[in-house]
Amino acid sequence: MITYTTKFPVNGSLTKEEFIKTVIKWNQGSQHDKIEGVEWDGESSDLRWSQDKISLEFQEVKTDEIIASRLQKEDEHGLWTTDFILNTEKKCLSVSVGLVTTEFTTDFEPTYYPPYFVKLIVYSGYSGEDLGLQVSQKAHKVSECEELLQKVCVNTARTSLPIVYITSLKGADSEINVDDLAFRLQGVAHVIYEAGSCEKNILNLPDEGNHDNRAIIFYPSTQKKADVICFEEKSKDFVESRIINSVYSYMIQRIRMNMDTWEGVLGEQLHLKNLDLLKSKESVEEENDYLYEEFGDQLKKMEDTNAKLNNEIQRLTAEVQGLRMKFSGNSQTPIIMAGAEQDLYEGEIREIVLEILEEYRKSCHEGSRRQHIIDDILQCNEYKHLPEKKREVLKKALKGYRSLNGSLKNELESLGLEITSDGKHYKWSYFGDNRYVVTAAKTSSDARSGMNLAAIMEKLML
Repeated sequence: MITYTTKFPVNGSLTKEEFIKTVIKWNQGSQHDKIEGVEWDGESSDLRWSQDKISLEFQEVKTDEIIASRLQKEDEHGLWTTDFILNTEKKCLSVSVGLVTTEFTTDFEPTYYPPYFVKLIVYSGYSGEDLGLQVSQKAHKVSECEELLQKVCVNTARTSLPIVYITSLKGADSEINVDDLAFRLQGVAHVIYEAGSCEKNILNLPDEGNHDNRAIIFYPSTQKKADVICFEEKSKDFVESRIINSVYSYMIQRIRMNMDTWEGVLGEQLHLKNLDLLKSKESVEEENDYLYEEFGDQLKKMEDTNAKLNNEIQRLTAEVQGLRMKFSGNSQTPIIMAGAEQDLYEGEIREIVLEILEEYRKSCHEGSRRQHIIDDILQCNEYKHLPEKKREVLKKALKGYRSLNGSLKNELESLGLEITSDGKHYKWSYFGDNRYVVTAAKTSSDARSGMNLAAIMEKLML
Protein backbone atom coordinates (compact mmCIF):
# COMPACT_ATOMS: atom_id res chain seq x y z
CA MET A 1 0.00 0.00 0.00
CA ILE A 2 1.34 3.41 -1.04
CA THR A 3 0.60 6.06 1.60
CA TYR A 4 2.54 8.93 0.03
CA THR A 5 4.13 9.57 -3.35
CA THR A 6 5.23 12.61 -5.28
CA LYS A 7 7.73 13.82 -7.86
CA PHE A 8 8.68 17.47 -8.08
CA PRO A 9 11.41 19.70 -9.58
CA VAL A 10 14.55 20.62 -7.64
CA ASN A 11 17.31 23.08 -8.47
CA GLY A 12 20.97 22.49 -9.22
CA SER A 13 22.10 23.12 -5.64
CA LEU A 14 20.75 19.69 -4.64
CA THR A 15 23.80 17.70 -5.69
CA LYS A 16 24.38 14.05 -4.86
CA GLU A 17 26.53 15.10 -1.91
CA GLU A 18 23.85 17.46 -0.58
CA PHE A 19 21.25 14.75 -1.10
CA ILE A 20 23.18 12.26 1.06
CA LYS A 21 23.78 14.91 3.74
CA THR A 22 20.09 15.86 3.81
CA VAL A 23 18.90 12.24 4.04
CA ILE A 24 21.32 11.60 6.91
CA LYS A 25 20.19 14.83 8.60
CA TRP A 26 16.58 13.68 8.22
CA ASN A 27 17.36 10.32 9.82
CA GLN A 28 19.48 11.70 12.64
CA GLY A 29 16.78 14.20 13.54
CA SER A 30 14.08 11.54 13.74
CA GLN A 31 12.68 10.75 17.16
CA HIS A 32 11.70 7.18 16.30
CA ASP A 33 13.82 6.11 13.29
CA LYS A 34 17.29 7.40 14.20
CA ILE A 35 20.11 4.92 13.54
CA GLU A 36 23.09 5.33 15.85
CA GLY A 37 26.61 5.54 14.46
CA VAL A 38 25.75 6.95 11.03
CA GLU A 39 28.88 8.62 9.64
CA TRP A 40 29.71 9.48 6.04
CA ASP A 41 33.20 9.96 4.60
CA GLY A 42 31.95 12.51 2.06
CA GLU A 43 32.83 10.34 -0.96
CA SER A 44 31.20 6.89 -0.92
CA SER A 45 27.71 6.50 -2.39
CA ASP A 46 27.20 2.78 -1.77
CA LEU A 47 26.22 3.02 1.89
CA ARG A 48 24.26 0.99 4.41
CA TRP A 49 23.55 1.22 8.14
CA SER A 50 21.17 -0.88 10.22
CA GLN A 51 19.94 -1.07 13.78
CA ASP A 52 17.33 -3.43 15.23
CA LYS A 53 14.43 -3.37 12.75
CA ILE A 54 15.57 -0.22 10.91
CA SER A 55 17.98 0.12 7.98
CA LEU A 56 19.14 2.98 5.75
CA GLU A 57 21.00 2.53 2.47
CA PHE A 58 22.07 4.46 -0.62
CA GLN A 59 22.58 3.27 -4.20
CA GLU A 60 23.90 5.22 -7.20
CA VAL A 61 23.46 4.88 -10.96
CA LYS A 62 26.31 6.99 -12.31
CA THR A 63 25.43 6.75 -16.00
CA ASP A 64 21.99 8.28 -15.42
CA GLU A 65 23.06 10.72 -12.69
CA ILE A 66 20.71 9.07 -10.21
CA ILE A 67 21.17 8.47 -6.50
CA ALA A 68 18.59 6.79 -4.30
CA SER A 69 18.05 6.06 -0.63
CA ARG A 70 15.74 3.69 1.20
CA LEU A 71 14.80 3.67 4.87
CA GLN A 72 13.16 0.43 5.91
CA LYS A 73 11.63 -0.31 9.29
CA GLU A 74 9.16 -2.72 10.84
CA ASP A 75 6.63 -1.80 13.51
CA GLU A 76 3.19 -2.92 14.69
CA HIS A 77 1.59 -1.72 11.41
CA GLY A 78 3.89 -3.68 9.10
CA LEU A 79 7.01 -3.13 7.01
CA TRP A 80 7.56 0.51 6.02
CA THR A 81 9.72 1.67 3.10
CA THR A 82 10.57 5.32 2.51
CA ASP A 83 12.32 5.97 -0.81
CA PHE A 84 13.99 9.16 -2.05
CA ILE A 85 15.33 9.16 -5.63
CA LEU A 86 17.23 12.15 -7.02
CA ASN A 87 17.86 12.59 -10.74
CA THR A 88 20.47 15.35 -10.96
CA GLU A 89 20.37 15.39 -14.76
CA LYS A 90 16.61 15.98 -15.00
CA LYS A 91 16.60 17.93 -11.70
CA CYS A 92 13.69 16.10 -10.10
CA LEU A 93 13.11 14.29 -6.82
CA SER A 94 10.81 11.28 -6.39
CA VAL A 95 9.50 10.42 -2.93
CA SER A 96 7.35 7.48 -1.88
CA VAL A 97 6.26 5.89 1.38
CA GLY A 98 4.90 2.35 1.28
CA LEU A 99 3.55 -0.15 3.79
CA VAL A 100 3.59 -3.92 3.43
CA THR A 101 1.30 -5.59 5.95
CA THR A 102 2.43 -8.62 7.91
CA GLU A 103 0.70 -11.20 10.09
CA PHE A 104 1.26 -8.84 13.02
CA THR A 105 -0.33 -5.77 11.38
CA THR A 106 -2.98 -4.02 13.47
CA ASP A 107 -5.78 -1.83 12.13
CA PHE A 108 -4.26 1.13 10.36
CA GLU A 109 -5.59 4.13 8.44
CA PRO A 110 -2.88 6.28 6.78
CA THR A 111 -2.94 10.04 7.25
CA TYR A 112 -1.89 12.37 4.46
CA TYR A 113 1.08 14.46 5.52
CA PRO A 114 4.42 15.09 3.81
CA PRO A 115 7.49 13.33 5.28
CA TYR A 116 9.79 15.69 7.15
CA PHE A 117 12.41 15.09 4.44
CA VAL A 118 10.20 16.91 1.92
CA LYS A 119 9.95 19.85 4.32
CA LEU A 120 13.75 19.85 4.64
CA ILE A 121 14.16 19.97 0.86
CA VAL A 122 11.70 22.84 0.46
CA TYR A 123 12.81 24.78 3.56
CA SER A 124 16.50 24.45 2.64
CA GLY A 125 15.87 26.04 -0.76
CA TYR A 126 16.47 22.93 -2.87
CA SER A 127 13.02 22.85 -4.48
CA GLY A 128 12.77 24.03 -8.08
CA GLU A 129 10.23 25.64 -10.37
CA ASP A 130 7.32 23.88 -12.05
CA LEU A 131 6.69 25.84 -15.27
CA GLY A 132 7.85 28.93 -13.42
CA LEU A 133 5.83 28.15 -10.29
CA GLN A 134 8.08 27.62 -7.26
CA VAL A 135 7.51 24.43 -5.25
CA SER A 136 6.87 26.11 -1.91
CA GLN A 137 5.51 25.87 1.63
CA LYS A 138 3.49 29.02 1.01
CA ALA A 139 0.57 29.88 -1.22
CA HIS A 140 1.01 31.97 -4.38
CA LYS A 141 -1.12 35.01 -5.23
CA VAL A 142 -2.94 34.65 -8.53
CA SER A 143 -1.52 38.02 -9.61
CA GLU A 144 1.97 36.45 -9.51
CA CYS A 145 1.10 33.58 -11.88
CA GLU A 146 -2.02 34.66 -13.76
CA GLU A 147 -0.58 33.84 -17.19
CA LEU A 148 0.28 30.28 -16.16
CA LEU A 149 -3.13 29.79 -14.55
CA GLN A 150 -4.85 30.96 -17.73
CA LYS A 151 -2.92 28.36 -19.74
CA VAL A 152 -3.74 25.62 -17.24
CA CYS A 153 -7.43 26.55 -17.37
CA VAL A 154 -7.56 26.19 -21.15
CA ASN A 155 -5.39 23.04 -21.16
CA THR A 156 -2.44 24.56 -23.02
CA ALA A 157 -0.06 24.01 -20.09
CA ARG A 158 0.32 21.18 -17.58
CA THR A 159 2.36 21.48 -14.42
CA SER A 160 4.08 18.47 -12.84
CA LEU A 161 2.03 18.90 -9.66
CA PRO A 162 -1.71 19.60 -9.21
CA ILE A 163 -2.79 23.21 -8.70
CA VAL A 164 -5.27 24.08 -5.94
CA TYR A 165 -6.85 27.40 -6.87
CA ILE A 166 -8.67 29.12 -3.97
CA THR A 167 -11.12 31.70 -5.28
CA SER A 168 -12.23 34.82 -3.42
CA LEU A 169 -13.47 34.06 0.12
CA LYS A 170 -16.64 36.04 0.80
CA GLY A 171 -18.44 35.31 4.04
CA ALA A 172 -17.61 31.60 3.93
CA ASP A 173 -17.73 29.69 7.20
CA SER A 174 -14.62 27.70 6.31
CA GLU A 175 -12.09 30.53 6.89
CA ILE A 176 -9.43 28.63 4.93
CA ASN A 177 -5.85 29.62 5.76
CA VAL A 178 -4.15 29.29 2.38
CA ASP A 179 -0.63 29.15 3.84
CA ASP A 180 -1.60 26.35 6.23
CA LEU A 181 -3.07 24.46 3.28
CA ALA A 182 0.07 25.06 1.20
CA PHE A 183 2.22 23.80 4.08
CA ARG A 184 0.26 20.54 4.24
CA LEU A 185 0.43 20.14 0.46
CA GLN A 186 4.07 21.12 -0.01
CA GLY A 187 5.75 18.89 -2.54
CA VAL A 188 2.46 17.44 -3.83
CA ALA A 189 0.51 20.49 -5.03
CA HIS A 190 0.72 24.24 -5.63
CA VAL A 191 -1.77 26.48 -3.81
CA ILE A 192 -2.83 29.67 -5.62
CA TYR A 193 -5.31 32.08 -4.07
CA GLU A 194 -7.34 35.05 -5.23
CA ALA A 195 -6.78 38.05 -2.97
CA GLY A 196 -9.62 40.08 -4.51
CA SER A 197 -12.71 39.18 -6.50
CA CYS A 198 -12.65 36.02 -8.58
CA GLU A 199 -11.74 36.60 -12.25
CA LYS A 200 -14.32 34.36 -13.93
CA ASN A 201 -12.85 34.94 -17.36
CA ILE A 202 -9.64 33.05 -16.50
CA LEU A 203 -11.40 29.99 -15.07
CA ASN A 204 -12.92 28.80 -18.35
CA LEU A 205 -15.28 26.41 -16.56
CA PRO A 206 -18.61 25.23 -17.98
CA ASP A 207 -20.46 26.54 -14.90
CA GLU A 208 -21.04 30.24 -15.45
CA GLY A 209 -22.36 30.79 -11.92
CA ASN A 210 -20.68 32.31 -8.91
CA HIS A 211 -17.12 31.05 -8.39
CA ASP A 212 -16.51 32.70 -5.02
CA ASN A 213 -15.75 30.45 -2.04
CA ARG A 214 -14.48 27.59 -4.17
CA ALA A 215 -11.41 25.40 -4.42
CA ILE A 216 -10.71 24.37 -8.01
CA ILE A 217 -8.16 21.58 -8.38
CA PHE A 218 -6.40 21.29 -11.75
CA TYR A 219 -4.58 17.98 -12.33
CA PRO A 220 -1.53 17.30 -14.54
CA SER A 221 -3.33 14.47 -16.36
CA THR A 222 -5.37 15.47 -19.41
CA GLN A 223 -7.75 12.61 -18.56
CA LYS A 224 -8.63 14.03 -15.14
CA LYS A 225 -11.18 16.83 -15.02
CA ALA A 226 -10.83 19.68 -12.55
CA ASP A 227 -12.54 19.20 -9.17
CA VAL A 228 -14.63 22.04 -7.76
CA ILE A 229 -15.15 22.09 -3.99
CA CYS A 230 -17.61 24.56 -2.44
CA PHE A 231 -16.81 26.21 0.91
CA GLU A 232 -20.28 27.51 1.69
CA GLU A 233 -21.83 26.11 4.88
CA LYS A 234 -18.81 23.83 5.33
CA SER A 235 -16.38 23.77 8.23
CA LYS A 236 -12.70 24.58 7.76
CA ASP A 237 -11.68 21.02 8.66
CA PHE A 238 -14.16 19.52 6.21
CA VAL A 239 -13.01 21.68 3.30
CA GLU A 240 -9.30 21.12 3.99
CA SER A 241 -9.88 17.38 4.29
CA ARG A 242 -11.74 17.30 0.94
CA ILE A 243 -8.97 19.21 -0.82
CA ILE A 244 -6.12 17.18 0.69
CA ASN A 245 -7.85 13.84 0.10
CA SER A 246 -8.56 14.76 -3.53
CA VAL A 247 -4.93 15.72 -4.20
CA TYR A 248 -3.40 12.72 -2.44
CA SER A 249 -5.92 10.33 -3.99
CA TYR A 250 -4.77 11.48 -7.41
CA MET A 251 -1.07 11.35 -6.57
CA ILE A 252 -1.01 7.84 -5.12
CA GLN A 253 -2.91 6.45 -8.13
CA ARG A 254 -0.36 7.65 -10.66
CA ILE A 255 1.85 5.05 -12.32
CA ARG A 256 5.48 5.78 -11.49
CA MET A 257 8.25 5.53 -14.06
CA ASN A 258 10.69 2.65 -13.64
CA MET A 259 13.60 4.88 -12.56
CA ASP A 260 11.38 6.63 -10.00
CA THR A 261 11.31 3.43 -7.95
CA TRP A 262 13.89 1.73 -5.74
CA GLU A 263 13.40 -1.51 -7.66
CA GLY A 264 14.04 0.30 -10.93
CA VAL A 265 17.31 1.73 -9.61
CA LEU A 266 18.49 -1.72 -8.49
CA GLY A 267 17.47 -3.16 -11.87
CA GLU A 268 19.51 -0.53 -13.71
CA GLN A 269 22.52 -1.28 -11.50
CA LEU A 270 22.21 -4.96 -12.38
CA HIS A 271 22.01 -4.06 -16.06
CA LEU A 272 25.23 -2.03 -15.86
CA LYS A 273 27.04 -4.81 -14.01
CA ASN A 274 25.95 -7.27 -16.68
CA LEU A 275 27.33 -4.98 -19.38
CA ASP A 276 30.67 -4.84 -17.57
CA LEU A 277 30.78 -8.63 -17.44
CA LEU A 278 30.09 -8.88 -21.15
CA LYS A 279 32.81 -6.35 -21.97
CA SER A 280 35.39 -8.56 -20.28
CA LYS A 281 34.67 -11.09 -23.01
CA GLU A 282 37.36 -9.51 -25.20
CA SER A 283 40.11 -10.74 -22.90
CA VAL A 284 38.93 -14.35 -22.98
CA GLU A 285 39.96 -16.95 -25.54
CA GLU A 286 37.93 -17.17 -28.73
CA GLU A 287 36.62 -20.67 -27.97
CA ASN A 288 34.49 -19.15 -25.20
CA ASP A 289 32.63 -16.85 -27.61
CA TYR A 290 29.67 -19.16 -27.89
CA LEU A 291 29.29 -19.37 -24.11
CA TYR A 292 29.40 -15.59 -23.81
CA GLU A 293 26.77 -15.20 -26.51
CA GLU A 294 24.50 -17.60 -24.67
CA PHE A 295 25.23 -15.83 -21.39
CA GLY A 296 24.49 -12.45 -22.99
CA ASP A 297 21.18 -13.64 -24.42
CA GLN A 298 20.13 -15.01 -21.05
CA LEU A 299 21.07 -11.79 -19.27
CA LYS A 300 19.14 -9.72 -21.81
CA LYS A 301 16.04 -11.86 -21.41
CA MET A 302 16.34 -11.67 -17.61
CA GLU A 303 16.70 -7.88 -17.67
CA ASP A 304 13.75 -7.48 -20.04
CA THR A 305 11.63 -9.71 -17.83
CA ASN A 306 12.71 -7.80 -14.73
CA ALA A 307 11.81 -4.45 -16.33
CA LYS A 308 8.42 -5.75 -17.49
CA LEU A 309 7.65 -7.16 -14.05
CA ASN A 310 8.57 -3.89 -12.34
CA ASN A 311 6.39 -1.92 -14.77
CA GLU A 312 3.55 -4.35 -14.11
CA ILE A 313 4.06 -3.94 -10.36
CA GLN A 314 3.76 -0.16 -10.73
CA ARG A 315 0.63 -0.53 -12.88
CA LEU A 316 -1.00 -2.92 -10.43
CA THR A 317 0.01 -0.72 -7.50
CA ALA A 318 -1.71 2.25 -9.14
CA GLU A 319 -4.75 0.08 -9.91
CA VAL A 320 -4.98 -1.17 -6.32
CA GLN A 321 -4.64 2.37 -5.00
CA GLY A 322 -7.40 3.47 -7.36
CA LEU A 323 -9.71 0.71 -6.18
CA ARG A 324 -8.83 1.46 -2.57
CA MET A 325 -9.77 5.13 -3.03
CA LYS A 326 -12.89 4.20 -5.02
CA PHE A 327 -14.28 2.06 -2.23
CA SER A 328 -13.09 4.17 0.69
CA GLY A 329 -14.29 7.48 -0.77
CA ASN A 330 -13.25 10.77 0.76
CA SER A 331 -13.77 9.66 4.34
CA GLN A 332 -11.38 7.45 6.25
CA THR A 333 -14.40 5.59 7.62
CA PRO A 334 -17.19 4.72 5.13
CA ILE A 335 -20.65 5.96 6.11
CA ILE A 336 -22.20 2.57 5.28
CA MET A 337 -20.43 -0.77 4.92
CA ALA A 338 -21.28 -2.85 1.84
CA GLY A 339 -23.39 -5.96 2.35
CA ALA A 340 -23.47 -9.28 0.52
CA GLU A 341 -25.41 -8.02 -2.53
CA GLN A 342 -23.27 -7.49 -5.63
CA ASP A 343 -23.77 -4.91 -8.39
CA LEU A 344 -25.72 -6.34 -11.32
CA TYR A 345 -24.16 -3.57 -13.40
CA GLU A 346 -21.30 -1.24 -12.52
CA GLY A 347 -22.30 1.20 -9.77
CA GLU A 348 -25.86 -0.19 -9.44
CA ILE A 349 -26.07 -0.31 -5.63
CA ARG A 350 -24.47 3.12 -5.26
CA GLU A 351 -26.86 4.63 -7.84
CA ILE A 352 -29.96 3.13 -6.19
CA VAL A 353 -28.93 4.29 -2.70
CA LEU A 354 -28.26 7.83 -3.97
CA GLU A 355 -31.61 7.87 -5.81
CA ILE A 356 -33.41 6.78 -2.64
CA LEU A 357 -31.71 9.60 -0.73
CA GLU A 358 -32.61 12.10 -3.44
CA GLU A 359 -36.27 11.03 -3.33
CA TYR A 360 -36.38 11.10 0.48
CA ARG A 361 -34.86 14.59 0.49
CA LYS A 362 -38.06 15.95 -1.12
CA SER A 363 -40.01 15.11 2.04
CA CYS A 364 -37.42 16.52 4.46
CA HIS A 365 -38.20 19.64 6.44
CA GLU A 366 -36.45 22.64 4.89
CA GLY A 367 -33.27 23.54 6.77
CA SER A 368 -33.36 20.35 8.86
CA ARG A 369 -30.35 18.31 9.89
CA ARG A 370 -31.53 15.41 7.72
CA GLN A 371 -31.78 17.66 4.68
CA HIS A 372 -28.25 19.02 5.22
CA ILE A 373 -26.76 15.52 5.64
CA ILE A 374 -28.47 14.25 2.49
CA ASP A 375 -27.45 17.35 0.50
CA ASP A 376 -23.85 16.87 1.63
CA ILE A 377 -23.79 13.20 0.60
CA LEU A 378 -25.37 13.92 -2.79
CA GLN A 379 -22.94 16.76 -3.42
CA CYS A 380 -19.88 14.65 -2.54
CA ASN A 381 -20.82 11.59 -4.61
CA GLU A 382 -20.98 11.36 -8.39
CA TYR A 383 -24.52 10.43 -9.39
CA LYS A 384 -25.38 9.44 -12.98
CA HIS A 385 -29.12 8.71 -12.41
CA LEU A 386 -28.73 5.33 -14.11
CA PRO A 387 -31.90 3.69 -12.65
CA GLU A 388 -34.02 6.62 -13.90
CA LYS A 389 -32.43 6.41 -17.35
CA LYS A 390 -33.09 2.66 -17.48
CA ARG A 391 -36.74 3.23 -16.53
CA GLU A 392 -37.16 5.73 -19.36
CA VAL A 393 -35.63 3.31 -21.87
CA LEU A 394 -37.87 0.49 -20.59
CA LYS A 395 -41.07 2.57 -20.87
CA LYS A 396 -40.22 3.68 -24.39
CA ALA A 397 -39.34 0.13 -25.46
CA LEU A 398 -42.54 -1.49 -24.11
CA LYS A 399 -44.98 1.23 -25.16
CA GLY A 400 -47.59 -0.42 -27.39
CA TYR A 401 -46.06 -3.88 -26.90
CA ARG A 402 -47.64 -6.50 -29.19
CA SER A 403 -44.87 -9.03 -29.73
CA LEU A 404 -41.15 -9.47 -29.20
CA ASN A 405 -39.40 -8.40 -32.39
CA GLY A 406 -35.64 -8.25 -32.93
CA SER A 407 -35.31 -4.55 -32.14
CA LEU A 408 -37.21 -4.84 -28.83
CA LYS A 409 -35.24 -7.95 -27.90
CA ASN A 410 -31.97 -6.05 -28.36
CA GLU A 411 -33.19 -3.14 -26.23
CA LEU A 412 -34.30 -5.42 -23.41
CA GLU A 413 -31.02 -7.32 -23.48
CA SER A 414 -29.11 -4.02 -23.33
CA LEU A 415 -30.95 -3.33 -20.06
CA GLY A 416 -29.70 -6.63 -18.63
CA LEU A 417 -32.75 -8.81 -19.27
CA GLU A 418 -32.26 -12.47 -20.15
CA ILE A 419 -35.14 -13.78 -22.28
CA THR A 420 -36.29 -17.42 -22.33
CA SER A 421 -39.33 -19.03 -23.94
CA ASP A 422 -41.95 -20.81 -21.80
CA GLY A 423 -44.84 -22.06 -23.95
CA LYS A 424 -47.10 -19.13 -24.83
CA HIS A 425 -45.09 -16.78 -22.66
CA TYR A 426 -41.62 -15.34 -22.27
CA LYS A 427 -39.72 -15.20 -19.03
CA TRP A 428 -37.61 -12.08 -18.64
CA SER A 429 -35.07 -12.32 -15.81
CA TYR A 430 -32.95 -9.36 -14.66
CA PHE A 431 -29.29 -10.30 -15.27
CA GLY A 432 -30.31 -13.96 -14.92
CA ASP A 433 -31.26 -13.53 -11.24
CA ASN A 434 -34.25 -15.77 -10.49
CA ARG A 435 -35.47 -13.35 -7.81
CA TYR A 436 -36.33 -10.80 -10.48
CA VAL A 437 -38.45 -12.51 -13.17
CA VAL A 438 -41.56 -11.33 -15.04
CA THR A 439 -43.78 -13.23 -17.45
CA ALA A 440 -44.78 -11.62 -20.75
CA ALA A 441 -47.23 -12.89 -23.34
CA LYS A 442 -45.67 -13.71 -26.70
CA THR A 443 -48.51 -11.85 -28.41
CA SER A 444 -50.81 -9.25 -26.87
CA SER A 445 -53.96 -7.53 -28.10
CA ASP A 446 -54.09 -5.07 -25.20
CA ALA A 447 -52.25 -1.85 -26.04
CA ARG A 448 -51.85 -1.10 -22.33
CA SER A 449 -50.14 -4.40 -21.50
CA GLY A 450 -46.71 -3.03 -22.36
CA MET A 451 -46.98 -0.10 -19.94
CA ASN A 452 -48.42 -2.37 -17.23
CA LEU A 453 -45.48 -4.73 -17.74
CA ALA A 454 -43.03 -1.81 -17.56
CA ALA A 455 -44.57 -0.65 -14.27
CA ILE A 456 -44.19 -4.12 -12.75
CA MET A 457 -40.57 -4.38 -13.92
CA GLU A 458 -39.72 -0.93 -12.55
CA LYS A 459 -40.94 -1.87 -9.08
CA LEU A 460 -39.24 -5.27 -9.14
CA MET A 461 -35.94 -4.50 -10.86
CA LEU A 462 -35.23 -0.78 -10.93
